[in-house]
Amino acid sequence: MKNRSRRALCCLLSAALMLAILAMPASGAAGFDDVPNGAWYTAAVKDLVSKGIMSGKGNGRFEPNGSMTRAEFTTMLARTALSEEELKEYNYQGSFSDVGRGNWANKYINWANDNGIVSGSGGKFNPGKMITRQDMAVMLVNYSKAMCIGLPPTTGSVSFHDSGKILSYARESVDACVRAGILKGDNGYFRPADTSKRCEAAQMFSTFLKLGRTPGFSVVRRRVSGVSVRGVSFDPMDYTSNVVMGGSRVNGAESADSIIRRSGAEIAVNGSFFDLETNTPYATIVKNREIVTTFNAYSPAKSAIIMDGSGRWSVENFSTYVTLTAVNFHAPEATAKEVVVNRRPSSPTDGARIIFTRAWGEKLGFAPKYAVQVDDEGYVTEVYRDKDVRIPESGYLIVQSGDRKYQNEFITSICPGSFIDRQVEYKGSGTQDIRHCLGVGPRLVKNGKAYGDANTYAAEGLDGINNFSDDVRVCIGVKPDGDLVIVTAYASLPEMSKVMVGLGCDNAVNLDGGGSANLYAGGFYFTGPRGRLLNNMLTFR
Repeated sequence: MKNRSRRALCCLLSAALMLAILAMPASGAAGFDDVPNGAWYTAAVKDLVSKGIMSGKGNGRFEPNGSMTRAEFTTMLARTALSEEELKEYNYQGSFSDVGRGNWANKYINWANDNGIVSGSGGKFNPGKMITRQDMAVMLVNYSKAMCIGLPPTTGSVSFHDSGKILSYARESVDACVRAGILKGDNGYFRPADTSKRCEAAQMFSTFLKLGRTPGFSVVRRRVSGVSVRGVSFDPMDYTSNVVMGGSRVNGAESADSIIRRSGAEIAVNGSFFDLETNTPYATIVKNREIVTTFNAYSPAKSAIIMDGSGRWSVENFSTYVTLTAVNFHAPEATAKEVVVNRRPSSPTDGARIIFTRAWGEKLGFAPKYAVQVDDEGYVTEVYRDKDVRIPESGYLIVQSGDRKYQNEFITSICPGSFIDRQVEYKGSGTQDIRHCLGVGPRLVKNGKAYGDANTYAAEGLDGINNFSDDVRVCIGVKPDGDLVIVTAYASLPEMSKVMVGLGCDNAVNLDGGGSANLYAGGFYFTGPRGRLLNNMLTFR
């Protein structure tokens, strides 16, 4: 009897609850009363609201048929790129007289303007003005370029009855959006000057997020410690890394565009400093475990960005020591220490022992007193005197331009058939298995903390490059998880130290900058291309 009473009571409560639910007003989709289920734009609104890109107008309403303002659409772009916390850095008085610090959209407009996505007219942005379809296309294409998002065409160019009404500044953008299937016409008309409804903007932008081809790296476009930076962050394990020399030579020079094209790079950045007259790099450079050139000046204070054999990147400080031992049948072994690689002798009588490989070129370009040809197995095949010699494609030459006062027996004892044992030590490096290396600097971050001052910069040989003034700089850093961060900014070196720490780098260094500053990724330049030819670039394919 007691159980029956309980069951009856449960049935009565369930029926009352059902009646109460039926009596409640029906709620729309995405939490908005005015977004009905099944509308053509409902999925898009849900998508953007869930991602925090769009929001309602209050009181449970989205106002899908309300007009979209320039400020509102700019806000959508900014919220897609950065978090609200990151956008706080943009709460300052920008360049538009009608967008003050108290304007609700101030930080979003400042971000978009700072990154070349939006512009105004006569010093004004007109934030409350309704956005036209053609202006929406322009902003969207500017955003896609800034964020390296490709817009692959799904159809050929489309001609509208009112194509002539599309203003010249918007034609390319409109065509890109239409060909990618992001914007559509209406009965053969595009209606470029018509304003966009909120539901239309939602549908268009949600389609863009689905159809746009996002890169394999993360784009960095934000302010850090008051400095506006732009660049990329990525896992280098996803790429094939390389050091590319201009013209494929130690002293070569080549445009950034040319290096990027022939290397097939998806990401490329200028590397170490070099002499503008001779194109001689001020760096020890290693490519695929082979030393391209050595430069021990300022070592071990001078920093280098390296990749070891496992693919791990780090910042190291070391000196490069190459030692050659000649094993002869007719004479005792002879050893040459601190042998240089691919550096021109300082004079015709310079007694330095120098290795020359094909990275130098096809010929030496001068006639040394001694030149020894060594094959790829380490055996001497020819000995030359006072002759400009062709450099073998495999193996190398040992060159000595003049006699040495001491230890001259190393070069004089060598004859065809001698065996040359070559040993390399990167003294001070955390690894001896260096696959790629670019001597760069100065160091900006060490063990997660800002590093460097006038003394450390001078110790690395960089005391004359306006270190404390704003200049265009390019920097590379390594995060604790192994990801690389490469960014460019107009800032001083101490400011860039704070930036790289703020971007989460455990260690970071400055690369060549100024007229050599070139940072490319995903088909777009973050800085450059510049007219100056480069001696070397670091590439990721």
